[in-house]
Amino acid sequence: MKDERRKWAINGDFVALKPTGVARYAREVTLALDALVAAGHPLLQGVDLELLAPRQPQDLPLRRIPVRVIEEFDRPRLPQVWVQLQLPRHVEGGLLSFCNLAPVLCRHHIACIHDLHTIIMPESYGRLFRLVHRVILPLVGHRAAAVTTVSQLSADQLRHHRIVPAHKVHVTYNGSDHALRWRADRARLDLDRGRPFVFCLGRSQKYKNAELLWKLAPALDELGIDILVGGDIDGATAASYAPKPPPNLHLLGRISDDDFAAALGKAVCLLFPSRIEGFGLPAAEAMVLGCPVVASTSPCLPEICGDAALYADPDDVEAWAAAVRRLRDEPRLRRDLIARGLERAKRYSWRAIAERYLELMARVDCRSPELAGRRSTAPLPAELETTNAWRLRTRS
Repeated sequence: MKDERRKWAINGDFVALKPTGVARYAREVTLALDALVAAGHPLLQGVDLELLAPRQPQDLPLRRIPVRVIEEFDRPRLPQVWVQLQLPRHVEGGLLSFCNLAPVLCRHHIACIHDLHTIIMPESYGRLFRLVHRVILPLVGHRAAAVTTVSQLSADQLRHHRIVPAHKVHVTYNGSDHALRWRADRARLDLDRGRPFVFCLGRSQKYKNAELLWKLAPALDELGIDILVGGDIDGATAASYAPKPPPNLHLLGRISDDDFAAALGKAVCLLFPSRIEGFGLPAAEAMVLGCPVVASTSPCLPEICGDAALYADPDDVEAWAAAVRRLRDEPRLRRDLIARGLERAKRYSWRAIAERYLELMARVDCRSPELAGRRSTAPLPAELETTNAWRLRTRS
């Protein structure tokens, strides 16, 4: 009897999101899976993979994965209607979801839950947003066949808060190599300000700790250093820190990836003062582009950056100023951190993450959902035995 082909769909809800954070993860894993389809990865033999999306994706150059558009209902157009009510009706086999709030109804399902910020730092989010996450995430975590996340910290939190049974959780991390596609020569930022600068991506959520930048500015001004801040910090949030920004702190608003690459290429360092992160993607992007990082000692940035960054307590202004001063005044330290960052960034590969999903898909297809997440109690499906040989062959 001829074997039936295995069908898997990718939840394309991310095509309607801003291309940051979880949407970046979804986009890059999808592109990496597409590249593995084109390369003929052995774990994709007999697999039909498609992207189901609420609209035609823009700037997503897929070569081999077909796109099927499931148009959103015009009425009511509410958050989660497409994901929870429309998408499941069109999933014929397995489903990959990459953006936290995945369909509750799907069981033949691998879902990525990036973090539990809505539980751990609820003051950073609105009430409705928190409520939706607190209701949906445990349902997804217990019904899905396997759950991925982006750091060991997040995995531990998912287990501790009983969002996901321990045996179902798999850490994939994020990739960093997408930043190598960015081109600083296409940037539109004016970075020639006459003084050296540090760079930070700021947002208004409290866990991002943008307030530190306002406190740090006077100390850096004495050193002759500016602070450039890209990203969305609304006027009310900025006014809560000070009536007007310090003279050496410049709010740039939203910037492009090419702008970010240009800023990292000229900055003394990237500042990353968050009180918590699921992964901390900008730190990995800075490392792969050769920019030193000064990061918070808060979780999980030490897990991600290791010995390739300098660290400071998120409330210790003097420690942040001292770290910046060292990077300005000690060329040997700067070169050492850049070299360590480039080496550490090699750990964070979108292709390796996509391969991890293929392995999990094979497990889910070959076993019951109860066994899909177990890593050590039974042998892998036979086709997984060829994967390491394929990796060596294609990377040599």
